[in-house]
Amino acid sequence: MKSNYQRTAEWLKACGKEPGNASHLSTQIGCHLEEFVEFLETIRIDSEGGELIANRVGYDLAWLANKLKKGDYTAHIAPHLRVAALDALCDSEVTGNGVAYIAGFDKEGADAAVLNSNDDKQVDGKPVIQPGGKIGKRPGWIAPDLSGFIGNAAT
Repeated sequence: MKSNYQRTAEWLKACGKEPGNASHLSTQIGCHLEEFVEFLETIRIDSEGGELIANRVGYDLAWLANKLKKGDYTAHIAPHLRVAALDALCDSEVTGNGVAYIAGFDKEGADAAVLNSNDDKQVDGKPVIQPGGKIGKRPGWIAPDLSGFIGNAAT
């Protein structure tokens, strides 16, 4: 069975996104930030002022993610920071899986549903590439229903 990393790498390769391409890396960093913002929008902070801070951080990160995805800004990983960047990415995956575990989510099932949904965006086995290189969705594509993977543990 292929790992989530392998399936994601194959998907990106099929979409023409290759390692070493600075523009593709910058766009993918924007996508990564965008997904963190989506998560940030789902949490509620009970401490006074916490919600305001989370909203402000989310707004700023969403703005930056959009600039990176559109190519208005570029981001890179400095050579001397590549080990630290890899460590942070691995830690992000571990801590994200930890949140999913403690929240009672079926993360493995949800991962498979999301990756299968990405495969379903293709037309005749090929990804839909929009003008500017954005990965699109085929007509009639439906986002995966993850409601069966949430369980009912910690809220």
